[in-house]
Amino acid sequence: MRPEERLELRKLSEHVPIPVKESLEEASAKINILLQSYISRLHLDCFSLASDMVYVKQSAGRVMRALFEISLKRGWSAVAARALKWCQMIEHRMWSSQSPLRQFRALPFDILKKLEKKDLTVEKLYDLDAHVIGESIDFPTLGKTIYNLVHR
Repeated sequence: MRPEERLELRKLSEHVPIPVKESLEEASAKINILLQSYISRLHLDCFSLASDMVYVKQSAGRVMRALFEISLKRGWSAVAARALKWCQMIEHRMWSSQSPLRQFRALPFDILKKLEKKDLTVEKLYDLDAHVIGESIDFPTLGKTIYNLVHR
């Protein structure tokens, strides 16, 4: 832990979705915060943290895939499912609780937040027509766009 990193790590720890229980002085807390920051696409100001982020970015996917493979070979289905979920979150830089519609740049961020807040999953949206989708997000003109994206 470098002295110049403490302040930024403290700020980042307030913005990551999963609370960090360890002391910020521990290496595991730093890695935890950097991994969550990477998935959440948070911006780093500290140069030394940015260089550590490159290492986390390169290693996290490989480590999770290795854990997935180990758990598969040992027959630990629950661990394998969780490791696979983390592999996908790291690869796509998107939390599993977020809508898969985030991968499309055609939707504004506030509309995506509305969809996630109302718990309108892709499966639920698939059964609705464009007009009902537009009504449910209070933005009727985007109903057809969301309908088309869901059916892709």
